[in-house]
Amino acid sequence: VAALVSGPIVDACTMYYKHQLEQQQDHQQGQDGTSFHQNMLIVDPAPDETDTATTDSEAWQFTGYRMVCFSAVIANAVGVMMAFTVREIKLDRPSPQIEHGITDETNKPSNVTEFKPVKGSPWAILQETVRTKTFWRFLLVCLITLNVRMIFRHLDATLPKYMVREFGENVPKGTIYSINPAMIICMVPIITAATSKVDPLVMIHYGTYISAASVFLLAMSTSVTASILFIIILSIGEAIWSPRLYDYTMSVVREGREGTYMALSSAPLFLAKLPVGFLSGYLLEKYCPKEGHRESRMMWLIIALLTASSPVFLT
Repeated sequence: VAALVSGPIVDACTMYYKHQLEQQQDHQQGQDGTSFHQNMLIVDPAPDETDTATTDSEAWQFTGYRMVCFSAVIANAVGVMMAFTVREIKLDRPSPQIEHGITDETNKPSNVTEFKPVKGSPWAILQETVRTKTFWRFLLVCLITLNVRMIFRHLDATLPKYMVREFGENVPKGTIYSINPAMIICMVPIITAATSKVDPLVMIHYGTYISAASVFLLAMSTSVTASILFIIILSIGEAIWSPRLYDYTMSVVREGREGTYMALSSAPLFLAKLPVGFLSGYLLEKYCPKEGHRESRMMWLIIALLTASSPVFLT
């Protein structure tokens, strides 16, 4: 929901403060033109400390990017306060009674108890985790899906600059980005409920193919329409495989070790953010520079080929 709201907010703040800045610049240019002859005849005295302080205070402006950062600080502060109200619970469903070959699950209330994770030293937890065979299979799945999950880093780092440089500063990049969280909110519950009986690895396999295919649209066309279709198809694939990856994680983990497995599943993704950032900067500088000749389709083709390795290795 936060990602859905933040996209249009970014566009609105950027356009509002950009308009304010343009008005101030036009006003300043008008003043400069009016006082041109006076400035040619009158020599301004050396500025004192008061003038310098006034100039510095007038130079600071509440820009669109500062507004975005300020709203993020407020949202994070609210999130931290809400986190203290969260209660960890465990839902214990009673075993169904079987009479005459018929399972009776009607009117069986579930017991809600406090969740207590298995405690131990970090070294003991790590040793226990790496000794299980399911962990290594789980780690292999996480590593294979790493490249397809890197699309979302390019969604944050590469796509906005690409759109601004190709289509101008007035392109609604935030609103286009918000298509992704809007579709995820609507589609994940429906797809998860409809495919609950399908093996998680099968859904991960099919979903990563769809997500990887989305990048090839940008490799074929440099247009706003292609960017929107890229977000739509990427979101469809994400709605298929992303929740089932967490489902697969919970299916292989021992009770009380959920946090350990979730942290280990996210570790490769966070470690890969640094090289992806360098790759994004390099590809933008080489194929989609701010000024000069651009070959943006080649940039997205390279990203698409890297992404396509995930579903191929899952086959």
